[in-house]
Amino acid sequence: MKIVGVIPARLGTDKEPFQNIKELGGIPLVNYTVRTMNKVKLLDDIVVFSSEPSICDYIYQGLRYNYLERPSYLNSSETKVQDIMEEFLRNNNADIIVLWHIISPFLKPSTINECIEQVKSGKNNSAFTATEIKKFCWFKGKPLNYSLSQPTPRTQDIQPLIVEQGHLYVFRRDLFEKTKQRIDQNPYIKIIDHFEAHEISSIEDFKIAELIVNTGFFDID
Repeated sequence: MKIVGVIPARLGTDKEPFQNIKELGGIPLVNYTVRTMNKVKLLDDIVVFSSEPSICDYIYQGLRYNYLERPSYLNSSETKVQDIMEEFLRNNNADIIVLWHIISPFLKPSTINECIEQVKSGKNNSAFTATEIKKFCWFKGKPLNYSLSQPTPRTQDIQPLIVEQGHLYVFRRDLFEKTKQRIDQNPYIKIIDHFEAHEISSIEDFKIAELIVNTGFFDID
């Protein structure tokens, strides 16, 4: 059974052209993902999947990974992750895929290993990371996790909402080939804290990430 870590990689986005190679704590952002994947013992291979080979110039020497070129049309802002994974699986014989996006740099090796173990063992066909929200939430103009017709519960008694972190998915190849989805009806959900789940999708997010690094809250295990 071949387990492959996949890092879809561009130099940046339309809004932030060089986001993925911008230095975070003095280190180009892409290195956080590659470096952490190097500490995930269950991975047989790590693949940087990109149409821009120059991104490899920003990955530190000594880190284990392979570069796989992908068509440049997949760089479009309209491209869906399903399109990227279909192209990847046409060129790789992975049985289990560990998909991780660069803009979520603080995931821990132990978190990734746990998700892989659940899928590898057969207990689940898919796994993903998520955060819990234990607040009074509304959706489409109505309370979502409490009722206005009942006494207002204590915050600690509210049923939490589970929010996909959105940047780590572990799934079996046959699941994706059958459904074109990364998640099935019975996924393993790994709850992580908000530091580990931090996503960089704006300048403000990057500033917060700098604070996380500089104050020592991020410690690769």
